[in-house]
Amino acid sequence: MRLSLFLVSAAAALASPLHRGTAKLSPVTRNWTSLMVDGKAWRAVGPNVYWLGLDENVTPPEGEPFYAPTRASYPTKERITEMMATVQALGGTMIRGHTIGISVGNPLSVWPEPGVVNERAFEPIDWAVYQAGVYGIRLLVPLIDNYDYYHGGKYNFLRWGGFDLNQQRDENNPLVQQFYTNATIVATFKDYIKTIITHRNQYTNLTFAEDPTIFAYETGNELLGPVWGDMNSPADWVQDIAKYVKSLAPQKLVVDGTYGVNKTHLSIEEVDIFSDHMYPVDTAKLQNDIKLVEAAGKPFFAGEYDWVGGTTANLQSMFKIIEESPAAIGDTFWSQFGHNAPDCTTYVDHSDGLTLQYGNPKNTANQNSRIQLIRKHFIAMSQGREIAPDEALPAVPCPAPTSPSVR
Repeated sequence: MRLSLFLVSAAAALASPLHRGTAKLSPVTRNWTSLMVDGKAWRAVGPNVYWLGLDENVTPPEGEPFYAPTRASYPTKERITEMMATVQALGGTMIRGHTIGISVGNPLSVWPEPGVVNERAFEPIDWAVYQAGVYGIRLLVPLIDNYDYYHGGKYNFLRWGGFDLNQQRDENNPLVQQFYTNATIVATFKDYIKTIITHRNQYTNLTFAEDPTIFAYETGNELLGPVWGDMNSPADWVQDIAKYVKSLAPQKLVVDGTYGVNKTHLSIEEVDIFSDHMYPVDTAKLQNDIKLVEAAGKPFFAGEYDWVGGTTANLQSMFKIIEESPAAIGDTFWSQFGHNAPDCTTYVDHSDGLTLQYGNPKNTANQNSRIQLIRKHFIAMSQGREIAPDEALPAVPCPAPTSPSVR
């Protein structure tokens, strides 16, 4: 009976808009190479959860929005809420959420076409931002993708700008640089950024610019030029976009979304954080990145890494470097999924071999030991305390409560 009552109350909460009105989280600020909240150092640790605003992994029930060519659909509120509860259980403080900010080019997107706003697309995004705030989880939001994936990216803007390009055929075409250099395309991208940042959340009555739950915007995900590894997102473009974001949202931090630490960007005043991705985990590269960024008086963030490949000792070394470096503010592993809630009997999978499914009874012993190691690292970063590497993982209910009793 108690379970039945819980399910009814959870369903009612999920069905009705909740107007929180005022934000409970304080803004994150930068002090030289550190991030601060209420005058105390704050570390950014958690998962990448790229699907919070738009998914590609679940075929929804008949009648629900679904774009078959890219398998795009909206995630359920139950799936979104479970992510927040799971990140909290892991000791995380934040999520890097691609589709909270990247949503262009298909009928389910925020921008199906240039300047056309699909308000329905904001429903899961609003819920994700609201639930993150309720759980005390902050968000880092990329604004565009380097690739031609289901949720859209720079190739959509190139095509809208009159360049018939796609990633599969034109990844190495010098014309891809038009995304950064063509004045019309840049202006269109800025219009899209304004749509995202000035949007008012139906559950909080705050714009995304006002809501401190979103602590940072990233200029993009793994931005490059026409040659893999060239880090060629031009410095003047990075500065222009960072300055524009801060004009709309002065309290937000800005992350350089270039794939790698581009030395020519380190002097850009408007960029607060530099990052890199680790495939595979490379501790020598990590240490070099941190050293470069620290010398410029900025913090370093490991935005993605392979949590399940390589040796456990190498992953432990990466965590130790980040924990001990005053200029390394944190990291987010790639990537997290949960139950196909409200179906709490199955898990959602992704095909890249890097899916972390918290609590899945089908996890291997190696997967569970890595998850425990991640939790140990997150708690060391977020709470400043040590736990045993084999400490049992706390249970997370499915469906998770929309208003947790503790944060």
